[in-house]
Amino acid sequence: MQRTRNHGAYFMIILTYLLTVTASLKTLVLVILPIMILHALTVDLTYSKMLARKLSKLDLVLMGVNAIPYVFLFRPLLLIPASIFLLSIILSYSKVNVVPQVLGTLGLSSLLLPWISIVRGISLLDVSVYLIWCSYTLVEALYVEYKLPFRKLRARAVKIGWLTSIAINALFVPFFPPVALTLIEPSVRFLRPGNKLSSATEIKELGKKGSKRTGLLFTLLLIILLIYQFKPL
Repeated sequence: MQRTRNHGAYFMIILTYLLTVTASLKTLVLVILPIMILHALTVDLTYSKMLARKLSKLDLVLMGVNAIPYVFLFRPLLLIPASIFLLSIILSYSKVNVVPQVLGTLGLSSLLLPWISIVRGISLLDVSVYLIWCSYTLVEALYVEYKLPFRKLRARAVKIGWLTSIAINALFVPFFPPVALTLIEPSVRFLRPGNKLSSATEIKELGKKGSKRTGLLFTLLLIILLIYQFKPL
Protein backbone atom coordinates (compact mmCIF):
# COMPACT_ATOMS: atom_id res chain seq x y z
CA MET A 1 0.00 0.00 0.00
CA GLN A 2 1.29 3.44 -0.97
CA ARG A 3 2.25 5.67 1.94
CA THR A 4 0.23 8.87 2.33
CA ARG A 5 2.36 11.99 2.51
CA ASN A 6 1.98 14.32 5.47
CA HIS A 7 1.02 17.39 3.45
CA GLY A 8 0.03 19.27 6.61
CA ALA A 9 3.55 18.99 8.01
CA TYR A 10 5.13 20.23 4.77
CA PHE A 11 2.66 23.13 4.67
CA MET A 12 3.29 24.19 8.26
CA ILE A 13 7.07 24.00 8.20
CA ILE A 14 7.33 25.83 4.85
CA LEU A 15 5.15 28.67 6.16
CA THR A 16 7.26 28.81 9.32
CA TYR A 17 10.42 29.07 7.25
CA LEU A 18 8.94 31.81 5.06
CA LEU A 19 8.05 33.80 8.18
CA THR A 20 11.67 33.37 9.30
CA VAL A 21 12.91 34.67 5.94
CA THR A 22 10.59 37.69 6.10
CA ALA A 23 11.53 38.47 9.70
CA SER A 24 15.26 38.40 9.02
CA LEU A 25 15.76 39.41 5.36
CA LYS A 26 19.37 38.24 5.55
CA THR A 27 21.23 35.77 3.35
CA LEU A 28 22.24 33.79 6.45
CA VAL A 29 18.67 32.49 6.61
CA LEU A 30 19.50 30.28 3.61
CA VAL A 31 21.55 28.13 6.00
CA ILE A 32 18.26 27.04 7.56
CA LEU A 33 16.73 25.94 4.23
CA PRO A 34 18.37 22.46 4.08
CA ILE A 35 17.60 22.00 7.78
CA MET A 36 13.95 22.80 7.10
CA ILE A 37 13.87 20.28 4.26
CA LEU A 38 15.45 17.64 6.50
CA HIS A 39 12.86 18.31 9.24
CA ALA A 40 9.99 18.12 6.76
CA LEU A 41 11.15 14.80 5.30
CA THR A 42 11.72 13.36 8.78
CA VAL A 43 8.27 14.33 10.02
CA ASP A 44 6.73 12.95 6.83
CA LEU A 45 8.54 9.62 7.23
CA THR A 46 8.17 9.12 10.98
CA TYR A 47 5.15 11.02 12.34
CA SER A 48 2.47 8.43 11.56
CA LYS A 49 4.72 5.66 12.86
CA MET A 50 5.29 7.61 16.07
CA LEU A 51 1.55 7.93 16.65
CA ALA A 52 1.20 4.19 16.00
CA ARG A 53 4.12 3.55 18.39
CA LYS A 54 6.05 1.74 15.65
CA LEU A 55 9.25 3.77 15.38
CA SER A 56 12.20 1.69 14.19
CA LYS A 57 15.85 2.10 15.13
CA LEU A 58 16.40 3.70 11.71
CA ASP A 59 13.64 6.22 12.46
CA LEU A 60 15.33 7.15 15.74
CA VAL A 61 18.65 7.56 13.95
CA LEU A 62 16.99 9.83 11.39
CA MET A 63 15.52 11.93 14.22
CA GLY A 64 18.97 12.18 15.77
CA VAL A 65 20.47 13.37 12.48
CA ASN A 66 18.06 16.33 12.62
CA ALA A 67 19.83 17.57 15.74
CA ILE A 68 23.33 17.56 14.24
CA PRO A 69 23.14 20.96 12.45
CA TYR A 70 22.12 22.62 15.70
CA VAL A 71 25.36 21.51 17.36
CA PHE A 72 27.00 24.19 15.21
CA LEU A 73 24.07 26.64 15.25
CA PHE A 74 22.92 26.18 18.83
CA ARG A 75 20.75 28.82 20.46
CA PRO A 76 18.98 28.32 23.83
CA LEU A 77 15.58 28.90 22.17
CA LEU A 78 16.06 25.65 20.23
CA LEU A 79 15.27 23.83 23.47
CA ILE A 80 11.62 24.87 23.02
CA PRO A 81 10.83 22.83 19.88
CA ALA A 82 13.18 20.06 21.02
CA SER A 83 11.24 19.69 24.28
CA ILE A 84 7.89 19.78 22.46
CA PHE A 85 8.89 17.06 19.98
CA LEU A 86 10.37 14.89 22.74
CA LEU A 87 7.22 15.24 24.85
CA SER A 88 5.11 14.34 21.82
CA ILE A 89 7.05 11.09 21.37
CA ILE A 90 6.90 10.21 25.07
CA LEU A 91 3.15 10.84 25.33
CA SER A 92 2.52 8.90 22.14
CA TYR A 93 4.24 5.84 23.58
CA SER A 94 2.32 6.41 26.83
CA LYS A 95 -0.85 5.86 24.74
CA VAL A 96 -2.15 9.37 25.40
CA ASN A 97 -4.64 10.52 22.76
CA VAL A 98 -4.91 13.95 21.09
CA VAL A 99 -1.98 15.59 22.94
CA PRO A 100 0.81 14.03 20.78
CA GLN A 101 -0.95 15.14 17.60
CA VAL A 102 -1.41 18.67 18.91
CA LEU A 103 2.18 18.89 20.16
CA GLY A 104 3.49 17.63 16.82
CA THR A 105 1.87 20.56 15.04
CA LEU A 106 3.02 23.02 17.70
CA GLY A 107 6.56 21.71 17.44
CA LEU A 108 6.79 22.75 13.79
CA SER A 109 5.49 26.29 14.33
CA SER A 110 7.65 26.70 17.45
CA LEU A 111 10.77 26.56 15.25
CA LEU A 112 10.11 30.16 14.14
CA LEU A 113 11.76 32.12 16.96
CA PRO A 114 14.74 29.75 17.34
CA TRP A 115 15.39 30.02 13.60
CA ILE A 116 15.23 33.83 13.73
CA SER A 117 17.67 33.78 16.67
CA ILE A 118 20.17 31.89 14.50
CA VAL A 119 20.10 34.71 11.94
CA ARG A 120 19.93 37.78 14.20
CA GLY A 121 18.88 39.10 17.60
CA ILE A 122 15.25 38.77 18.72
CA SER A 123 12.93 41.79 18.78
CA LEU A 124 9.64 42.35 20.59
CA LEU A 125 7.84 42.08 17.26
CA ASP A 126 9.42 38.66 16.69
CA VAL A 127 8.08 37.50 20.05
CA SER A 128 4.60 38.83 19.20
CA VAL A 129 4.49 37.10 15.81
CA TYR A 130 5.88 33.92 17.36
CA LEU A 131 3.21 33.79 20.06
CA ILE A 132 0.42 34.41 17.56
CA TRP A 133 1.76 31.77 15.16
CA CYS A 134 2.28 29.16 17.88
CA SER A 135 -0.97 29.79 19.77
CA TYR A 136 -2.93 29.74 16.52
CA THR A 137 -1.43 26.44 15.34
CA LEU A 138 -1.97 24.93 18.79
CA VAL A 139 -5.66 25.88 18.95
CA GLU A 140 -6.16 25.05 15.26
CA ALA A 141 -4.87 21.55 16.01
CA LEU A 142 -7.25 21.32 18.99
CA TYR A 143 -10.08 22.52 16.75
CA VAL A 144 -9.38 19.80 14.18
CA GLU A 145 -9.16 17.12 16.87
CA TYR A 146 -12.45 18.34 18.37
CA LYS A 147 -14.16 18.20 14.97
CA LEU A 148 -13.21 14.55 14.39
CA PRO A 149 -16.28 12.40 15.15
CA PHE A 150 -14.19 9.69 16.84
CA ARG A 151 -12.41 12.06 19.28
CA LYS A 152 -13.84 12.59 22.75
CA LEU A 153 -12.74 16.21 22.95
CA ARG A 154 -15.13 18.94 24.01
CA ALA A 155 -15.57 22.32 22.35
CA ARG A 156 -14.65 23.87 25.70
CA ALA A 157 -11.00 22.93 25.14
CA VAL A 158 -10.92 24.93 21.90
CA LYS A 159 -12.64 27.95 23.48
CA ILE A 160 -10.42 28.02 26.55
CA GLY A 161 -7.31 27.58 24.40
CA TRP A 162 -8.17 30.54 22.18
CA LEU A 163 -9.33 32.80 25.03
CA THR A 164 -5.95 32.20 26.65
CA SER A 165 -4.30 33.06 23.34
CA ILE A 166 -6.27 36.31 23.07
CA ALA A 167 -5.31 37.31 26.61
CA ILE A 168 -1.61 36.79 25.86
CA ASN A 169 -1.48 38.26 22.36
CA ALA A 170 -3.59 41.30 23.28
CA LEU A 171 -0.67 42.49 25.41
CA PHE A 172 1.25 43.25 22.20
CA VAL A 173 -1.54 45.18 20.45
CA PRO A 174 -0.59 48.58 22.02
CA PHE A 175 2.93 48.14 20.59
CA PHE A 176 1.87 46.69 17.23
CA PRO A 177 -1.80 47.59 16.49
CA PRO A 178 -2.04 45.55 13.23
CA VAL A 179 -1.60 42.42 15.35
CA ALA A 180 -5.26 42.77 16.37
CA LEU A 181 -6.30 41.90 12.81
CA THR A 182 -4.78 38.43 13.14
CA LEU A 183 -7.08 37.59 16.04
CA ILE A 184 -10.40 38.31 14.27
CA GLU A 185 -11.00 35.27 12.03
CA PRO A 186 -9.67 32.70 14.52
CA SER A 187 -11.85 34.22 17.27
CA VAL A 188 -14.99 33.84 15.14
CA ARG A 189 -14.16 30.21 14.41
CA PHE A 190 -12.65 28.99 17.67
CA LEU A 191 -15.10 30.65 20.06
CA ARG A 192 -18.00 29.13 18.13
CA PRO A 193 -16.53 25.83 16.89
CA GLY A 194 -19.92 24.34 15.99
CA ASN A 195 -20.77 20.66 16.00
CA LYS A 196 -18.48 17.76 15.29
CA LEU A 197 -18.27 16.35 11.77
CA SER A 198 -21.06 13.95 11.01
CA SER A 199 -18.74 11.46 9.31
CA ALA A 200 -15.07 10.84 8.56
CA THR A 201 -15.67 11.62 4.87
CA GLU A 202 -15.79 15.32 5.75
CA ILE A 203 -12.25 15.37 7.19
CA LYS A 204 -10.62 16.17 3.83
CA GLU A 205 -12.83 19.23 3.33
CA LEU A 206 -12.09 20.34 6.90
CA GLY A 207 -8.39 20.16 6.10
CA LYS A 208 -8.77 22.26 2.94
CA LYS A 209 -10.70 24.98 4.76
CA GLY A 210 -8.18 24.95 7.60
CA SER A 211 -5.28 25.38 5.16
CA LYS A 212 -6.93 28.42 3.56
CA ARG A 213 -7.53 30.05 6.95
CA THR A 214 -3.99 29.29 8.09
CA GLY A 215 -2.81 30.84 4.84
CA LEU A 216 -4.82 33.98 5.65
CA LEU A 217 -3.22 34.32 9.08
CA PHE A 218 0.21 33.65 7.59
CA THR A 219 -0.34 36.42 5.01
CA LEU A 220 -1.35 38.91 7.70
CA LEU A 221 1.74 38.07 9.78
CA LEU A 222 3.89 38.40 6.68
CA ILE A 223 2.50 41.87 5.98
CA ILE A 224 2.98 42.94 9.62
CA LEU A 225 6.61 41.80 9.56
CA LEU A 226 7.24 43.69 6.33
CA ILE A 227 5.58 46.86 7.65
CA TYR A 228 7.77 46.96 10.74
CA GLN A 229 10.91 45.87 8.87
CA PHE A 230 11.10 49.37 7.45
CA LYS A 231 9.77 51.21 10.47
CA PRO A 232 11.74 51.86 13.69
CA LEU A 233 10.36 49.79 16.63
